[in-house]
Amino acid sequence: MLDDNHATSTSTQQTALEKKILPMYQEIDMMEVEDVTEALKLLRSVHISYLHSGLDKLGGHFVALDASRPWIVYWILHSLALLGADLPEQGPSATDIAGFLGQCQAATGGFGGGPMQIPHMAPTYAAVCALVTLGGDAVLRTINLPALKDFLHRMAVAPEQGGGFCVHEGGEGDLRACFIAMAVAHMTGIDKEELAAKAGMVAYVKRCQTYEGGLGGEPGNEAHGGYTFCGLAALALIGQEGALDLPALAHWAAQRQTAMEGGFNGRTNKLVDGCYSFWQGGIFPLLQRVAPDALRQATLASGPLPSPPPPVPPLPFIIPKTPVEQANLVLQEKQAIAQQLINAALQAGDRADAALATGTERASAGVAGDARALLDRAGAAQSVAEAAHSNVSAANCSAALMYPVPDAADPPFPATVITPSMTTLHLGPPLYNYKALQLYILRCCQQLRGGLKDKPGKPPDYYHTCYCLSGLAAAQHASNCALGPRDNLLRRSDPCVNVVEDKLEAARRYFAAAWARVAAGGSTVQMDMDM
Repeated sequence: MLDDNHATSTSTQQTALEKKILPMYQEIDMMEVEDVTEALKLLRSVHISYLHSGLDKLGGHFVALDASRPWIVYWILHSLALLGADLPEQGPSATDIAGFLGQCQAATGGFGGGPMQIPHMAPTYAAVCALVTLGGDAVLRTINLPALKDFLHRMAVAPEQGGGFCVHEGGEGDLRACFIAMAVAHMTGIDKEELAAKAGMVAYVKRCQTYEGGLGGEPGNEAHGGYTFCGLAALALIGQEGALDLPALAHWAAQRQTAMEGGFNGRTNKLVDGCYSFWQGGIFPLLQRVAPDALRQATLASGPLPSPPPPVPPLPFIIPKTPVEQANLVLQEKQAIAQQLINAALQAGDRADAALATGTERASAGVAGDARALLDRAGAAQSVAEAAHSNVSAANCSAALMYPVPDAADPPFPATVITPSMTTLHLGPPLYNYKALQLYILRCCQQLRGGLKDKPGKPPDYYHTCYCLSGLAAAQHASNCALGPRDNLLRRSDPCVNVVEDKLEAARRYFAAAWARVAAGGSTVQMDMDM
């Protein structure tokens, strides 16, 4: 991080984080190619063991997540699905898990954060995703489709009242609710367009876009990675991405990728966090689905120039400097300041010695005090110079430098692993540095004993495990390039709802048939029991 002479708590934390990551990247930078591949291995077996341990009993500290129990189920199941792992042999079965989620379902539709809790949009999304991920008719029939549809419609806020969706009856409304309404409707075969129109959703999402280009949770809020994904995905599910200023959104999202670490932060001037590997990194697969021209800034209308043309003052010739060059310039400046103060302190010390030998006690004490003050300033300046030296090291060994943005010559996946969905992506120039992101996840977010985490120094948890893996999968499949061993390749997840594709396709077929039975005059439960 370049020193701008205005230290804040965030800049101090950023510098400390870079010092933690630097030796991890320096070790990679000095390795042979084959050793790098092994060092970037995804630790599948320990991650699977870690995830299996959370499906039965959790420690007492999880009481704080009592209202998020369907989320814990989803985070674990989706992570296992991305890794291609089954449920543990000794542990709850798919039927057991579906039974628990059924206890969280309200008779009036939707799911609560636990049994006997009020229905809420957030655990509704988590529960539906978890059931879709488990798959199978016996599991999917857990969902009360007509009641779920009624719940989603009740959460719609009329446009004259502000529009969008609220998260529960009488609760707040924001882009999370918009995304969840569209995602759940998409997964279960409920009419998305009807829901979106009832809530005036397109206009509501559009009002959430800020001057930065990203989206805030509500109109007027600061742009944030999670809300930006939610808003864009909500519109993508009904084919209305073009309602947003996509060039500004893409620019803002790309700027959230940090050069040294390679991961993403959630907001401007914030630290990197592994979870934004998906909440920010997952934005780009959605942008790849639109035509490339939609991501280019509009040009000014052509026409004849005014006569005479307005005078344009000459501009200075500026050669942009790389981060390494900038860091070296700052280092030279700080070293020069430190050396000047050291020299001044030494000269003051000589004067103090002379005053002590020839002058009065009062005069010598004053000169000695000045010398000590200069020594203190010189010591502080030397510390600043040492920090600048660390910044040079970080710039020379950053993720962006080790893995520069690739070009069209990058080798793609073998044809055997190209999925049909990949053919719908516009794989033109990369929208962000997907290799740098994979480096951050694989090198900085993996816990050797299992699980993935926010950043070095933090403990692993199921939330970050889920979204680090989701971001890794998105980076691999949106770019046709997987860093590390071939075994690192994860299963592809649907970019809009973040459920593995084959499970989602099977669930949508099941729910289409279930709604057809409803339309024919039968109940979904009755028809399922006859099967």
